[in-house]
Amino acid sequence: MERTRKQPRRSKLLAGSLAFVFLLAVSVTVAPAAAPPAASPAEVKPAAQQEAKPEAALPEMPEYRYDQRGKIDPFKPFVRLELPTATKKGPEKKKLSGNLTPLQRVALDKVRVTGIAGSSSKRVAMVEDGGGKGYIVYLGTLIGPDGGKVIQILPDRVVVEERHQESKGKEKSHRVALKLHKEEGEGRP
Repeated sequence: MERTRKQPRRSKLLAGSLAFVFLLAVSVTVAPAAAPPAASPAEVKPAAQQEAKPEAALPEMPEYRYDQRGKIDPFKPFVRLELPTATKKGPEKKKLSGNLTPLQRVALDKVRVTGIAGSSSKRVAMVEDGGGKGYIVYLGTLIGPDGGKVIQILPDRVVVEERHQESKGKEKSHRVALKLHKEEGEGRP
């Protein structure tokens, strides 16, 4: 019962305060702004007699020219990404250098396939590097320091193709099949 008596009091108080705020806002916006005092007819001069302000009174702005010597180009990126480039160690070996992905830093003999998923039209594979860190591999993924590229993902293996330069300038491709590593008891019966 105590609750019902307080509730109408609160709503009346709220309605009264909202009405006061509304009236205050309306009175502020309706009040006319004070008009500047009108000039007497004797003080008004014809336009020809009014003094023109000389242009010499304005401060003279010096001419500005930008000199870029010794300054950094603001549109040049802070981080410069370079594509991997081949370094020659001999006529047959080609090692990549530059910014390599983690999979390009790991030798193919240390990479282990731990899982393959997907349909026959689009498969993905899960591989681990020598340290046990996992990566997802798709067709076209670069893998290995010798410029290997995933060209096929089969239900039981991943095929990586590496291209080598021969001494006569011809390219020779070498395919490596990474077989799926299955734990005991896994796989189809």
